[in-house]
Amino acid sequence: MPSAFRFVLSALMLVVFLACGYHRLDRQPRPVAWAKQGETIRLARFRNLTPRLGLEDRFTKALENRIVAASPWRLVGAGEPSRWVLQGTLEGYTSRPLGLSLGNDKLKASAGSASRVEVAVVASVELLDGQTGAVVLSRRGMTFSNQYRVDQNFASFDSRELQVLESLADDFAESFLTQLLEGTD
Repeated sequence: MPSAFRFVLSALMLVVFLACGYHRLDRQPRPVAWAKQGETIRLARFRNLTPRLGLEDRFTKALENRIVAASPWRLVGAGEPSRWVLQGTLEGYTSRPLGLSLGNDKLKASAGSASRVEVAVVASVELLDGQTGAVVLSRRGMTFSNQYRVDQNFASFDSRELQVLESLADDFAESFLTQLLEGTD
């Protein structure tokens, strides 16, 4: 009987604990002034300070898609007045080999080639008040990285890297927009 009593008491305490509305204050989203339904936002084209051409197009497009799909704002075109303006800068791009394929005797050209590559992008984004131009929110040095396996068919190298860049741009857009809308630091 004592073990059954302990079980019932434990179950009752668990129910009371769960029903009390316990939540962590450091994880609770804060209401933010810029996340009002129906307000307009304009997305300035990203500046690209990296040697990787076209990277700004991928990141701008990914953020644009996320804003349209999952934000309270109405996206307006370049040059149109808006309540909010998002502008970003791509500050760094690196691509480095992580592993080596030693190859075999028959394929001398493959000896010492990369078997895995890591791609990393560093970006900074600012939310500006469209009426005053004041910076409302700034996120500096956000780093996103991903790895991929290198096929020894070198013709597929660029296409795999482009897929990884698309994935990084989407991860960046989702992460930044979530932080922006939830008001988290």
